[in-house]
Amino acid sequence: MFKNVALSLSFCLPLMAGANDLSLSCDGKGSVTATQTTTVNQYQSGKAGHNQTGVATTPTRRPFSGTGVIEIKTGTARMRVPDPMIPALMSGDTDGWYPIENLGMNDKEITGVVHINFLSQPKFRIDRMTGKLSLSGGAGDFTGDCNAIDPNAKAKF
Repeated sequence: MFKNVALSLSFCLPLMAGANDLSLSCDGKGSVTATQTTTVNQYQSGKAGHNQTGVATTPTRRPFSGTGVIEIKTGTARMRVPDPMIPALMSGDTDGWYPIENLGMNDKEITGVVHINFLSQPKFRIDRMTGKLSLSGGAGDFTGDCNAIDPNAKAKF
């Protein structure tokens, strides 16, 4: 009898493991840290040759709109973050995908950390009731509305 129960459970495991597989596309807006550079000229009237020129840099936030894609499959999770949030120094990139670490899923939310590089590891949270994504840390912040994607859907055109 135990052998029959174990055998029937082994057939059910792949179905249960795939129950949390999910592909999401999240469209939204965000802002990234940027630097604004301004040339400063200082003129001193009556003192030829004493004029000064310098450069002033100011940190600022640059807005953007974009799309993030999240893929969760049995045992793995990864994300394509919006392009403006990708720093110049990257690691962990596999064809535009970055691994998700510390993945947490329950009936109300999905949470995790996107590992872009050693300095940029933004945290995300998706509210499963509203579909709202918030991604923050590293180079910026992003909020979006997520919709499920059917990975087996036929091409639209």
